[in-house]
Amino acid sequence: MARERSPDRDKAKLMWFESSGTMKLKDIAVALSVGESKVRKWKSLDRWEDDLKGIAPLETKGNVPHKRGAPKGNTNAIGNRGGAPPGNQNAKGNKGGSGGPYRNKKALKTGMYETIFMDTLDEEEQELLEQIDTSPIVQAEEQLLMLSLQERRHLKRIKLLEAGMTDEESRIKEELLQRKDKVPYTNPKTGKESIVSLLTEGMKVTEITTIVVSKLDKILKQEEALTKTRDKKIRVINLITNLQQEKEKLAIARERLELEKFKVYGSDKPEGDGEEDDDDGDDLGW
Repeated sequence: MARERSPDRDKAKLMWFESSGTMKLKDIAVALSVGESKVRKWKSLDRWEDDLKGIAPLETKGNVPHKRGAPKGNTNAIGNRGGAPPGNQNAKGNKGGSGGPYRNKKALKTGMYETIFMDTLDEEEQELLEQIDTSPIVQAEEQLLMLSLQERRHLKRIKLLEAGMTDEESRIKEELLQRKDKVPYTNPKTGKESIVSLLTEGMKVTEITTIVVSKLDKILKQEEALTKTRDKKIRVINLITNLQQEKEKLAIARERLELEKFKVYGSDKPEGDGEEDDDDGDDLGW
């Protein structure tokens, strides 16, 4: 014959529910005059936390809880394919996240890999763009222009950082604190009154710290990026120089070819051909 279910088991669960799950198990055990380990066992077997969240039935039979889900033969979900109903327009135009605006600079750190758009230059950069002297090689010229602007931006960021070498940052520390409230409780079985502790939680500012942060690390990173940009610029200039030398060599080769043709074929017109008129004695003195 199965042992009879203890009435304190349901009372313990009810006390825990009424405190919204904040009442300690040892306080429940004291109020019901039972062992703390027994209350802990009841909580595990009866799935108190699942019941509190509303994902399992409250009733149990003996030491075996009910199975989760709908009962056998339930037809409530027949025809339900899940998701929104046909024709629903709630998510129309939603691209799956806010993201950043087009051409935003939120991830900009040193500017080493920054994309520079011609239509976003300020007035000073536009004026500088027209004054930069480059070779006529179009592709290398465009790259040289962008690297020159990138070099200037590095120098500008370094100057701004050096203007204020330190930053003050305030850090606020908050902690989740618990507070005990004493409430009277009457044991329905024995009629004995006792004081039970209930816990309440809340965030509270416990510390505010002001930290002075040096900008030296940021300046060093900008200078490192500036060095890399200048190295790229030097390589592009060398490329332009080589291309110009190749162009000059090609021009010299063409001149030599024309000279060789002249030596072989001579002038285009024979000497004296059509240069002098025949003297037929009809000189009119014109």
